[in-house]
Amino acid sequence: MTRALAALLVVGSVAFVLLVGRAEPAPDLSRGVDGVAAWLHDLTDECTTVRRDDDFVGFAGPVRSKVYAPFVAEWGTCAKAPYERLGLLILRPGLEQAWRTALANGEVRGDPDLAFGDGFALTGSIGMEYLGLKRLECTPTACSLMKIEHH
Repeated sequence: MTRALAALLVVGSVAFVLLVGRAEPAPDLSRGVDGVAAWLHDLTDECTTVRRDDDFVGFAGPVRSKVYAPFVAEWGTCAKAPYERLGLLILRPGLEQAWRTALANGEVRGDPDLAFGDGFALTGSIGMEYLGLKRLECTPTACSLMKIEHH
């Protein structure tokens, strides 16, 4: 009985270690874009300095900023190769619906050009699959978060 219990504890511990070891670290969103930048820095050794700017339209463009801006709680940029200005966005709920509406109205085409995490997004596309982020695929009636595949 003692051997069986010890074996169960060892197997359970190994399973727990595997789950913890495979879990992706997540950014500390309570720190806003600074938390996302710190997470990126921990994973990539880049994105050390967050720059803030008031000109979201100048950064995202007039069409995208019209759809994104109401759902961006905070934003900033940092340098992370190959991007000189990688956008870091803390999101409010509702972006999916806004994108579907803009798509149905012919204001945008395709999918949002963001890589999504839980409550945040990055403006890049290259290398985002290594960060565990997802892309949003949308039609006028539905959106789905999809795993980003390595090309």
